[in-house]
Amino acid sequence: MIYVQLTNGFGNNLFQYNAARLLAERHEQEVIAIPPSDSYYGIDEFKKIGIHLQNVQIPDCERVNDTNFASFFNDRYKKSNFFVSGYFENYKYFKNNIGLIKTWYPSVNERNTEDLIIHLRAGDRLFYANEFDSKPQASSYVNAIEKFDFKKLYIVTDMPDWKKITADELQNMNFHVNVPSNKSVSIEQSVDYFNSIVEGLSQYSPIHSKNSVADDFSLIRSFDNILFQHGTLAWWASVLSEAKKVGVYGPWRPWKGASNKNLSNINLEGWFKWN
Repeated sequence: MIYVQLTNGFGNNLFQYNAARLLAERHEQEVIAIPPSDSYYGIDEFKKIGIHLQNVQIPDCERVNDTNFASFFNDRYKKSNFFVSGYFENYKYFKNNIGLIKTWYPSVNERNTEDLIIHLRAGDRLFYANEFDSKPQASSYVNAIEKFDFKKLYIVTDMPDWKKITADELQNMNFHVNVPSNKSVSIEQSVDYFNSIVEGLSQYSPIHSKNSVADDFSLIRSFDNILFQHGTLAWWASVLSEAKKVGVYGPWRPWKGASNKNLSNINLEGWFKWN
């Protein structure tokens, strides 16, 4: 049996579950995905895509993490139990198995072949000081958008509405994470940045979409044209889609320096980097 400990975050969980299931496929075992808490929002969200999370008693296991993951694909571990805990955000673990991984998720029956969808993680990401100066400006989004041939523009975001906001409105919104004041830019800076993106993309009359994370995941997968900055949910939705063209933010998360992930380097057919 393979037990995988999930952390907070639907996109993170997709990396963790898919890594564990690849190991399970190698050793012909089953996977039990363990939520971070009994009240975790992801329990209901994963049910929507056919994955049932559960808390169980874990026996003695081989301990699998980011650094030793690849070594456990050896036949000598065929009869072992595994406890998988880490992030596994390395495209090299998955690139050669994308066709297989797609079979683990519900197929998308109705595809949008004419329009473009953007996943824009705003919310708490509007506040972090360490990444604020690395954010792409509206002109960068426009340059990337112009690389697509499309009719309508859809935007998936965690903001309640796609319109300019005030400082009071932003302060009263609840997001995925509450950013401590000592790690945050001023509320005015956050507002100005978001409003600049809204104004910059207004020429496309975008259609705003905000649903549950599982529904957003499935919606993004249904498009032929996808654009996103960085985000593990959008990355997996794009990888597991049948999209003809995908724009991924080339620097990924440049503020992380040497610890930055390689996810924008996956270089699948039809993918391009933007910055």
